[in-house]
Amino acid sequence: MALLHALYELKNSTYWRDETASSKGNMTKLWRSLSGVLGETSSDFFDDHSAANFAAFFTDKIDAVRASTATTPPYNVVHSATSTMDTAHGYD
Repeated sequence: MALLHALYELKNSTYWRDETASSKGNMTKLWRSLSGVLGETSSDFFDDHSAANFAAFFTDKIDAVRASTATTPPYNVVHSATSTMDTAHGYD
């Protein structure tokens, strides 16, 4: 039984080593190979993402945050600390 287990482990290691090597730095190909192991079954996972979709997602997110905080009154800052650099101490 231990010999059969060792054989399966060897085949598993060899498979993933070959999969990784065959991607040759192509991260999309490597990620597609690994996504099945991670539970991602759709091959369309990578096709739906674009720079425009990414920008639209964040624009929508910012708009939603602005809308949800639009009626919140501004915070009243009672004390504010300011600092200045004094040239009289030789910091010029």
